[in-house]
Formats: sequence, structure tokens, C-alpha cells
Amino acid sequence: MFFLQACAPLYHWRTEMKPEREPVGTCYLHDGSKAVEYAPCRSTIIDADGQGFCQGGFSIDFTKSNYLFLMYFSSGQLISDQVAEIVAKYNSKVYSIKYEDQLATRPASANFDDSYLGYSVAVGEFNGDGIEDFVSGVPRAARTLGMVSIYNGKNMSSLYNFTGEQVYNLFIGAPLFMERGSDGKLQEVGQVSMCLQQASGGFQIIRLNGFEVFARFSSSIAPLGDLDQDGFNDVAVAAPYGGEDKRGVVYIYNGRATGLNAIPSQILQGQWAARAMPPSFGYSLKGATDVDKNGYPDLIVGAFGVDTAVLYRARPVISVNAGLEVNPTILNPEEKNCELPDTGVKVSCFKVKFCLTADGKGKLPNKLTFQVELLLDKLKQKGALRRALFLHNKQPGHSKNMTVVKGGTMRCEELQAFLRDESEFRDKLTPITIFMEYRLDYKTAIDSAGLQPILNQFTPANVSRQAHILLDCGEDNICKPKLQVAVHSDQKQIYIGDDNPLTLTVNTQNEGEGAYEAELFVTIPPQADFIGVVRNNEALARLSCAFKTENQTRLVVCDLGNPMKGGTKLLAGLRFSVHQQSEMDTSVKFDLQIRRYGNRYTLILNDENPETEDDIGPLVQHIYELRNNGPSAFSKVMLNLQWPYKYNNNTLLYIMQYEIDGPMNCTSDMEINPLKIKISASKGDEKNETLRDEDNRDHHINRRDVTSNEGDVHTLGCGTADCLKIVCQVGRLERGKSAILYVKSRLWTQTFMNVKNQNHSYSLKSSASFNVIEFPYKNLSFEDIHNSTVVSHLCLNMI
Repeated sequence: MFFLQACAPLYHWRTEMKPEREPVGTCYLHDGSKAVEYAPCRSTIIDADGQGFCQGGFSIDFTKSNYLFLMYFSSGQLISDQVAEIVAKYNSKVYSIKYEDQLATRPASANFDDSYLGYSVAVGEFNGDGIEDFVSGVPRAARTLGMVSIYNGKNMSSLYNFTGEQVYNLFIGAPLFMERGSDGKLQEVGQVSMCLQQASGGFQIIRLNGFEVFARFSSSIAPLGDLDQDGFNDVAVAAPYGGEDKRGVVYIYNGRATGLNAIPSQILQGQWAARAMPPSFGYSLKGATDVDKNGYPDLIVGAFGVDTAVLYRARPVISVNAGLEVNPTILNPEEKNCELPDTGVKVSCFKVKFCLTADGKGKLPNKLTFQVELLLDKLKQKGALRRALFLHNKQPGHSKNMTVVKGGTMRCEELQAFLRDESEFRDKLTPITIFMEYRLDYKTAIDSAGLQPILNQFTPANVSRQAHILLDCGEDNICKPKLQVAVHSDQKQIYIGDDNPLTLTVNTQNEGEGAYEAELFVTIPPQADFIGVVRNNEALARLSCAFKTENQTRLVVCDLGNPMKGGTKLLAGLRFSVHQQSEMDTSVKFDLQIRRYGNRYTLILNDENPETEDDIGPLVQHIYELRNNGPSAFSKVMLNLQWPYKYNNNTLLYIMQYEIDGPMNCTSDMEINPLKIKISASKGDEKNETLRDEDNRDHHINRRDVTSNEGDVHTLGCGTADCLKIVCQVGRLERGKSAILYVKSRLWTQTFMNVKNQNHSYSLKSSASFNVIEFPYKNLSFEDIHNSTVVSHLCLNMI
């Protein structure tokens, strides 16, 4: 049975012919069938010395045994009567009714005048006798410091007096609590003290401060029961003069094993109460009662400034378990095991299996519909070519409405995806991220009264998995090539005026494992021009070469294979015309380099004075994704990246540029790309999302035995090397949204080719950390939310 009690603590009457009136207070109790008046202080014990200033009903509570408990406010007295007796003895013609089963404290002495005993009351079991006891706040006792009194539920005798000390699972509000601000001045912010009993018998006090000045945070506190059905009770805390225009706000805090989550999962605002100022929304709270019988406790919020109390119905919580599987996780481009539906072209396929199950308590429809979004190769930047597509639509994305039975078995669906032809992309080293996100279709889940359920805010609404392209790198899928280049000229001497072309025979070989994105770079001297590749000699490989200019440097770039497999030997001829010699020229110099993309290992010849990005060394790109998994949004986060930049004044990882995706602004403590080296277009970021039906080159993937003898590794992190710092301020991110930082750098190989650094292995460590600074809630105290990660880049045996 549920009872409803509404009180008017300033209700007054007169017992004698005097101009003064006595605020004895009165209440109206509704037991579900009728309403009766209850005014225990309306008696013959009058004036301030008696019950004339009782203000009965200023705070009330019910016991589980159906007793009504209220306070006698002036000097202090607590009164409790049985609900059944109140209803049975009610007589509208009798102004003062005596109750036989009444429990009451003795009236306090004059020493306790204005101590405000009963300013707040609560019921709980504190002494282990199985009978509920009574708790009362006495905010002006103990020389106005305040205290809490606990009374025996049998006879209203005092059990304990606490001045904010440890008690059993008790929440104590101090709305006038003050703390010093950044200027050293005291400011009134309010505070909640959570007194939690420990299993060891001790107690723990956790304090939660408000941020908004004069909001009266913790003026009212109400237990809510288990709103989210996670096994821990939740609490509402009001700041009746907080929020926009001081209209008042109520914060919903979720319980957990260690107490309360310091971040509110929801904030109720009294914007509807703006017709009166101040509306004092949240001045009174009452929860832990399932009013609408949907299986979840509801909350009543009082706003005495507008003479209104509002019922907030708890939304049913749906818990979702999502699964995502990729099979196989190592993708072999040579195994073309399926066909494109429209062309019949053989492609390398893999399966993406996604699953959902959902359950929840209360009035929920038997079937729940979710909108599922799948995305392949998610971490590729916007507009970049994605290396995997779904077979049925040849797109990287797929949307699906998925209906599951509440509490039923997991429903799964499977799609086939495929790798693009190897000729369409060059990046085979970075993993392919498969991303799944789901959203509830609220329109199909709404109840007859218009109440929508809500997803469990503490479970991420997304899942991701990774797949790797099988490399010519052995069982560990990590490449360790050993590249060599030699060159021979068909002319030992060049004569001024000689028009005969010069042919360079280039011998390149890889004595290690596969080298991905391997290219031969030839710097053309001013005296020469590139004619082409020698193609009339079957002993020479017909390389695909192109002429390009970077920063006024003329280059010939030849593709050596992707990968250039282990054991490969390529002999190629490059023909040049030499016709611009002068008497000052004593030699004609051609510079040749082999460059490759490597995720962890590289061996490369390097220019001491690089002019182009490719002159520096192999590409090293990091992607840092900051994702808000909820439940709350945040309005400000600081992301800090520390990057190993120099060691003994020698460059390590040279940052070419960084890019952002999302509400984020970044700055660095050093200039990015101070040498103004020209940035090359990323070979893996072609802007074409269409599928091309081209045949793949035939090649065989060899495997090697994994060896563990890599020698000693020297770690170069921010403790030993000089670090460049990138600081990013991330703006508001809602649950499920993310901000991404892309860092593009080059390994400065000249540092590692130095004689003193040869024959050593190095681990370059960068670190990223974040710290939540602000939430979009004015009156909020929260725990320090932070995390960090370390990324290592390993360079083995630089020789």
C-alpha cells in the first residue's frame, strides 16, 4: 500500500484572543481511499514554550511498518504515529486528536532552542535489533556546526549523536557548506557527506561538493532505489537555487560498490517552473516508490515557489549485449574464395558476424528493434580509400534494422566482406578496424503512456574488432627486410658534346622478408635528363618508373613491388641523356635510395639534407582516438601527447603534420616541420571509394620461423630523449562520439645510420594521456577521470 502525505508547516491558528498566530503546521494523509488531516501539534500546549511553533510536517518520512514520522521544529521534538490509527481516528469536528500508539521524544530544553532538530528526518536500521530507527538532522546544534541524532525505534530514546562522524549508510547534506575559491575567498557551494559502513566494521566518509555558488546543493536528498537495475541503489540530490536563472536542478547519482558515481547520470531542470521566481525546484524530494507500476521507482520533486509537485517516471532500462566477430582475422589476399555478384571477379573474402541480445525489467515490448551500423576500415581518415568493402553493396558501410526478443537468445547475422584488389591500395601494414554501433528504435519501444525506455548508459553502444592483411613476414606477421642496392654505369667517362645516352644498371635485392611499398629513388643531377627504362633487354626487369619533381629536385621513382619479396633480385636499366656539361664539371653524380614503408623495421639509405618527406625515412603514423563511452557527456577534455623528438641533438621521429577529426583544437610546444620539408601525398589515402575490377599480380607469400634473438633494445622515451608536446583541448562529446588525432611523422634514418648507433636496436616510445576537465553541468563534483597509453616503435639492428 502506498501513502501520500502533503504538509503545510506554516499553517497557523489561534487558541486565545491574541493578535499573534501560532504556526503549528498540518498535514493531509491519503491512504489510497480517502484523505484525512493530521496535525499532532494542534493542541492545548501552546506558545513557543509548548507546541505553538511546531511547524509540523517540515520534514516527514514513512517506516516500513507504516508509521508516519515527522518533526517538531522549534526547540526540537520528533513524533511518530501509526498510519492506520491516524485514518481511523480522524474526525473533522475535533481539532486535537490523541493517538494511543504515538512515539515521541521529550521536548528539548531551552538550551536547544533554535537548534532545528527535525530539519530533516529519515528512517533506517542502525543498532542491529531489526527495528527501524529514526534519524534527524540538527543543523544548528554543536555551536551551529550541526549534528545528526539517531533514535531507537522502540521508545524514541537517543542512540547516538554524530557531528558528521561515521554512521551507517547515511547521507548528510550541508547546503551552506563553504570552501575557498581560487582567489582564496570563501564561497558557498554546498556538500553531501556519504557515510558508508565497511564490511570490516569501520566506516568511510565520501564528500561530494557542489560547484555553483549559492545553489544550496544538498538542500534535499532522496534515496531512489535501484533505477538502473544494476544492484546498487541510486540517490537524488537537489540544488533548488542552481541551474539556469536559479530555477533549481536535481542531480541523479548512480550507486556502485564503492559508494556513488561522482558524475550524475541525469540532471532534472525546473524550466517549467519559471513563472515564479524563485521556483525552488527541488526543495523537497521523494523517491523509491513505483507510482506507475512499471517495475522502476519514481521520483516526486517539489517546487514550493510555484505550489507544485511533479512526478518523474523512471524509464525502463534495456541492457544490450553486442557481439562482433571477424573470421578470419588474418586476411590472405591470395585466397580468392568468392566472387563479386555482378562481375564474377574473384576476390579475397572474410566474414563479419554481428549479434545482439537485449533484456530489461518492467513494461517493455516483447520485441525490441535496433538500428545497427557497420563500418569497415573505420580508422581511415574521411575521404580516404577503405581497403575492405561489403560484398553485397561494394560499400564500406552497412545499415540494418535488427529485431530481437526481450530476454531471448542472441540473434546473429553474418555478412561477407572482401579486400580490394592489391593494385588499388598500398597500405597493407595497418590493421583493418571493423566497427559496429547500435541505437534503439524508441518509437517501437514506447509504452501506452508515452514513456520511452533507455539503454543502459554504462554499457558502450559500440564494438570494434581488427583484422590484419597477411604479410610476407613469417608467422609473427612482422616484416624484417634486408634491402641492398648497387649501380653500374655503362660509361666510365663522359665527354663534353657526346650525345650518346648514359645507362645505369641498378641491382636491387632483398635478402630478408617482404618489403612493403618498396621504391627506388634516383636523384637526377642538373646535367642529365631521364629518357626511360631499358626495355629491349630481356635480362633486365621492366620496372614501372615515373618522373617527378619535389622542391625543384628531379627524381625518378620506380616501383620495386608491394611487397618486394624476400629473395627478390631485380636488375633494371635506366637511361639518361647527359648534355649540359660545362668545363667546371668534373663529375656527374646520381644518388640512389631504396625506400619502403615499415610499421616497425626499416633499413634505408638516407640523405643528410632532406628536401622531400621521402628523403627523411619511412613513414610512421599514429592514430589516437578519444571515444566517450558514456554515460554522461563531457564539455572539456585535455589530451596530451609526448613524442620522442631528439636524442643527443639528433632527430628521432620528425613530425610532418598532424590532423584532427572532431571537436578538437591542438597546439605544440615546438614548430611542426621546422625545415619546411615538402609533404608528400599519402599513398594509402586515395580519394576514390569506387571499386576497380583489376587483376592482382601473382605472388606467393612465404613464411619464416619466428626467432627471438633481437639483441639488446635501447629505449628512447621522454625520460631519456627530448620530447615534443602536443596539447589538444577537446570540446563537448556526447556518449558514443569520438575525437581523433592523426600524427604523420618520418623516422630520421640518418640518426640511426650514424656509426655510433649502428648494430643497435631502439624502441621509440610515445605516450598519450587525457584528463576530463569539465562536464556540461554547473553544479557538479566529480572524481578525477584520466587514462594514458604508450606506443612503441621498434627499430632493429640498424646496420
